[in-house]
Amino acid sequence: PAGRIGVAAVTAGPGVTNTVTAIKNAQMAESPVLLIGGAAASLQKGRGALQDIDQLSLFKTLCKACVSVRTVRDIVPTLRKAIATAQSGTPGPVFVELPIDVLYPFHLVEKEIGGTKSGRGLRGKVVQWYLQNYIRNLFAGAWEPRDVSPLPVQVPLATEDEVGF
Repeated sequence: PAGRIGVAAVTAGPGVTNTVTAIKNAQMAESPVLLIGGAAASLQKGRGALQDIDQLSLFKTLCKACVSVRTVRDIVPTLRKAIATAQSGTPGPVFVELPIDVLYPFHLVEKEIGGTKSGRGLRGKVVQWYLQNYIRNLFAGAWEPRDVSPLPVQVPLATEDEVGF
């Protein structure tokens, strides 16, 4: 029905790859679909983390847009834009990747990434400074209110001249 969008949320790696056929079908049927896929933590990308594959490249030819969210404050704006993109023009699927560190609460990410460890020597202090900065940026503005209303959907309509009346 008009104004509706299909949504699927799947885990990283095999969860995402198992949707390829369905997303291709949605593309061919011009069906608006939002695929939300998990991903390895941003700091672990490209370092052999469990289920870390280049998911964006996998869906680039199947989706109208493929985006990876980098900070907590970007989750809502990214999802709003993705939904509008899926429904605008020729409808179709979009893929939004949410790395696990963007989804977890602040206290868990801070504990996991090393908020409590004290660095030894200059190298340790630099690493500690980098990780603290990373966490601060990841969550900067995360608690500010966000507009969650739908963005306008652009649906081009033919004029009478184009239709030939």
